[in-house]
Amino acid sequence: MQETWLKREPGNRSLVLYMLGWAATPNAVCHIPLPAGFDAVAYCDHRRMEPLNPAAFATYERIYLFAWSFGVWVAEQCCRELPLHRAIALNGTPYPVDDRWGMRLRVVMRTMQGLARVGMNPFNEKAYGGVRYIPEGPYPDRSIEDKIEELTLLAERSKADSAAHLHWDAAYIADQDEIFPPAKMRDYWGSVGLGTEFASYHYPFADPDIVLRHLHD
Repeated sequence: MQETWLKREPGNRSLVLYMLGWAATPNAVCHIPLPAGFDAVAYCDHRRMEPLNPAAFATYERIYLFAWSFGVWVAEQCCRELPLHRAIALNGTPYPVDDRWGMRLRVVMRTMQGLARVGMNPFNEKAYGGVRYIPEGPYPDRSIEDKIEELTLLAERSKADSAAHLHWDAAYIADQDEIFPPAKMRDYWGSVGLGTEFASYHYPFADPDIVLRHLHD
């Protein structure tokens, strides 16, 4: 995974940890302003995954996890040893490639085939509500080859090994999500007593309040 510290100041005792979705860069969240006392780190490019070491975050009194899309499954694999104060799932489930609670494998495969032919624009239009909504920022985009490799590995690994390990405090379901089926998310999160719908496309961070509202408890 690629680790990017968006904010890291001596003395801060709270951490926002973003586990981003497939094909994302830290630009997805670097626009979100954080209160005083908070650091922020983002993880993306999940071609190589490993559990996060609690010792690396030992100076923090509170860790707030925000996991988006495939990042929900990645968090289940990599964050289970962390002492999370809050865990928030956004437009995903712990079962991302699953006929009942996720995306159908053939849909994921069709996405991969389309990437090789026409690139990212059709996906971006669905995920971000039009390519003009993709966040701009200082972090470079990744090559289409890297993105295809990442999606292939995420699909294979999650299809073979999906399970819920974390305690999630909230789960958000975008009403206009064209990537992760809202009905599947309602079914899963409803089964564990969660699921809050909100007005958004698959990309959940256009309004920073989706994060900021959880940093005061």
